[in-house]
Amino acid sequence: MKTDSFIEFTKVAENRLRLPCHVSDDLCLSVDNLPEVSVKNLRCEVTNIKTLAERTGDVYRYGFSKWSRFLKSNQIPIGATLFFKYVKSSQLLMLTKVVHKTTKKRGRA
Repeated sequence: MKTDSFIEFTKVAENRLRLPCHVSDDLCLSVDNLPEVSVKNLRCEVTNIKTLAERTGDVYRYGFSKWSRFLKSNQIPIGATLFFKYVKSSQLLMLTKVVHKTTKKRGRA
């Protein structure tokens, strides 16, 4: 398997997910072309999620509609680090790992 046949990236879980430029370019996303993207969760369940365009100045960035619904249904808290692998040949975005945010508890003095 060629190393350029997939793209790996990480994101911090937020209410919205913006796709990296390499991924949105490979999906040929544009204001006139906003297809659904297949996203595979850690349980190997595939969900089709609609894409959307956000305008920032003269540039468009692309992300997912109702991303927070995907996070809730997969019990992923805001602030967790998400590891993704995008497979170019099948245009499948796979969630490969979730690292939950750790908070230090203060001890009593």
